[in-house]
Amino acid sequence: MNQVTDQQTLIDLEFDKILEWCSKYALSENTKRRVLNLSPGFDYPLINENIYQVQQLKFIKDAEGGFPVLEFEDLDSELRFLKIKDAVIPLEGILNIHQASCLVNSILDFFESSENNYSVLEKVFESTHKTNDIVDPIEHVIDASGQIKDTASIELKTIRDSLRSTQKQIRKNFDKELRRLSKTNLLSDTKETVINNRRVLSVKSSYKKQFAGTVLGSSKTGNIAHIEPKVNIELNIELDHLKIDEGKEVYRILQELTKELASHHWLINAYNIALHEIDFIQAKFKLAKAMKAVKPNLTNERLVKVEGALHPILKEKNDRENKKTFGQNILLNASQRMLVISGPNAGGKSITLKTLGLFQVMVQSGLFIPAAEHNTFCLFKKIYSEIGDNQSIENELSTYSYRLKRMKKFLSLSNADTLLLLDEFGTGSDPELGGALAESFFEALYRKKVFAVLTTHYSNIKSRAVQLPEAINGCMLFNSENLEPLFEFKIGQPGSSFTFEVAKINGVPESLINKAKGKLNKEKLKLNELLSDLQKKTNTLDKEILSNKEEATHYKERSNDTLKTKEKLSYKFDKVNQTIQLHELQLSAGKKMLEFIDGFKNVKNKKVNLELIDQVMAYLKEQKTKKEVKKKIDKPKKKLSKKQVETYQQEKIDLGSQVKIIATKQIAIVEEIKGNQTTLSIGNTRIKVALDKLVWVS
Repeated sequence: MNQVTDQQTLIDLEFDKILEWCSKYALSENTKRRVLNLSPGFDYPLINENIYQVQQLKFIKDAEGGFPVLEFEDLDSELRFLKIKDAVIPLEGILNIHQASCLVNSILDFFESSENNYSVLEKVFESTHKTNDIVDPIEHVIDASGQIKDTASIELKTIRDSLRSTQKQIRKNFDKELRRLSKTNLLSDTKETVINNRRVLSVKSSYKKQFAGTVLGSSKTGNIAHIEPKVNIELNIELDHLKIDEGKEVYRILQELTKELASHHWLINAYNIALHEIDFIQAKFKLAKAMKAVKPNLTNERLVKVEGALHPILKEKNDRENKKTFGQNILLNASQRMLVISGPNAGGKSITLKTLGLFQVMVQSGLFIPAAEHNTFCLFKKIYSEIGDNQSIENELSTYSYRLKRMKKFLSLSNADTLLLLDEFGTGSDPELGGALAESFFEALYRKKVFAVLTTHYSNIKSRAVQLPEAINGCMLFNSENLEPLFEFKIGQPGSSFTFEVAKINGVPESLINKAKGKLNKEKLKLNELLSDLQKKTNTLDKEILSNKEEATHYKERSNDTLKTKEKLSYKFDKVNQTIQLHELQLSAGKKMLEFIDGFKNVKNKKVNLELIDQVMAYLKEQKTKKEVKKKIDKPKKKLSKKQVETYQQEKIDLGSQVKIIATKQIAIVEEIKGNQTTLSIGNTRIKVALDKLVWVS
């Protein structure tokens, strides 16, 4: 059992399936084990930091890009070798250390070159630093293909030169023998094969005594003898000795390299820790991406508010089957901390309860949730559930006995920092007696100041929720005409079980239904009828509200169309006005020019003519200036469309405004505005975004 909840609650809420899903995105086995052992906590700063780690990685992956691809191996084995004197890390282990060092250097380069602040992610690598002190010694002796270089030591180069020379001579001798014998009838059809890494001739067994060499084997039938030519026997022995010498020298080189790396043991250990941590964060990010989940927002208030909540496992199943998943809106706060959900079976009561419970343990485990971005979660010190038909065979407990033991535990452990999730509250015993006991439990839990979500069919629990000021009813809506579930949750009213209505629609005789009604307490029957009638009226009212909304949208669209038509007509009117003014101006100018021409014809004095020409030029210049001024005045200013003004409202953006980034749909706070450039904060991250790339929110 952990501090916040117990294993049964995590199983009830299917949190183990979420962790199994998440573990598939982990690269290393260590990270997979860590994911599978993840459990909800109560450390507010730590959980908030974990959530922001995922948020910052999401921003990098979605918006910025360029983050190095995570490829690394566990370094646990290599770290153990580094602690042992004169130990030798195998070549593969050296390459794993090289890979880790290069990867961490690349990640640190990314943070250093980025203009954005990723302080929460950078904190993961705070114990590391960028250095080539590990990379350079490794690359000095190992090439790009992962093999020890010839130049790793003088001795190794000498040995390998001899190896290559000997191998060349062996090939030359063998090829010569093969060509010579191919002209005879001594060889089989295969001519040659390889035994113990040596090329040998495939000689027909009847001729093996005629061939000089050593028999290294034969075919299964014994018809073919595999013979090493005599000319290569000594050379192959020499080759074997050279390979042994090469192995010894490689071992010595790796031993020296291991000794050098041992001095950086602490840094390699820091690599191992940091890379597993970023792998863990990336696994949570990939799970969020797969679920289309969003960041949960934490608060210190006693508040749980979530909209469009989708149970991730149900949604994944429905998506595979091309079915729709219905999101639910749930609200718990100090004034409505105990929510009683009622309604018919198969309407979604249990799923709604399990969705909220699963979301709460996911949030307190630092995971994202598939819901709307505007959500708020407080943290609970204890989260317990009682869901499903649990029996203890080992202790010979019935379902009801098991539930009573759980309720006793809840009563002893619960307080104002507790969230309880109780499905089919009070069932398992005689309806009258069980209902009375359930009501007593309900009142006792209420006095404990707990937060709780309960599903029930008991009328007395629904009635008690109405009477208690900090309790509230909620129901799953049904179509009152065909009695099919709408899978829509509504807070504020209790729901009917539609027991008799469902019976009637399924063909139960009216006489039998009336007889059953006669056996009921009149007040209980009246309450059930009232609830059924209330839900029918609510459904009708919801339909009318929806119809009114649709009509309002229709009239708004018509109003917008009328406005656009008015704007077009106004534009055309302005154009016609401009044309008339232009014609009048041209007519006036024409008359003036005619006067100048007549005056020019009637005057014979050349000096006067020049004066007239000057007057004409001055007039034309004046008209040109007027035209240019008018053009500047009449030039239409670039405006946002009415839709853009309504939607973006960028003129309202000021310091402290809450805005949405158009490209990434992220919510941010404006910290600074310089011209068209803004500085935004997203949690602990600060970024710069152009003003016209933002939408004003509040």
